Amino acid sequence: LKTTKKGCNAVAKKLRGLHDPPDQKVFVTGLPFDCDEGSVKRFFEETLAEKNTAAEVASELVHVKLLKFEDSKRCKGTAFLMFDSAEGAKAAIRFMNGSIWREVEEPGTSTKKKKSKKDGAGGGDVTKKLRLKVSKVLNRFVTKQKQGGSSKPRE
Repeated sequence: LKTTKKGCNAVAKKLRGLHDPPDQKVFVTGLPFDCDEGSVKRFFEETLAEKNTAAEVASELVHVKLLKFEDSKRCKGTAFLMFDSAEGAKAAIRFMNGSIWREVEEPGTSTKKKKSKKDGAGGGDVTKKLRLKVSKVLNRFVTKQKQGGSSKPRE
């Protein structure tokens, strides 16, 4: 029978996030607020297939984790992406950083345009181009150092 004492997990909780995250994980900012996991996955898979014409890396996007607002469950515009290999993550950083977001049609759906909620007079069909930033995921200790915090891991 396993017995535990109160507070025995405190050290493990304090050290959580201090180790280096996996190399196949990337962080993306600049996503639209109305996107979902499926549209992000389709966009990255199609764009990487287009840009990676030399077939250097055949990588698959395994998991998409969107960060969402707690109250409205809408996307905050950021996501964590997990690829099946570190080379796939490096290719995403190299090819997708600075790319412009575009809606990718889901296979099997019609190509009708959605009516916008804002039908302003004389506004036209002008949408802001969202430029994505794709970067490697850093551990918590490195992130806090960059923010100017003086927290050091205790031994």
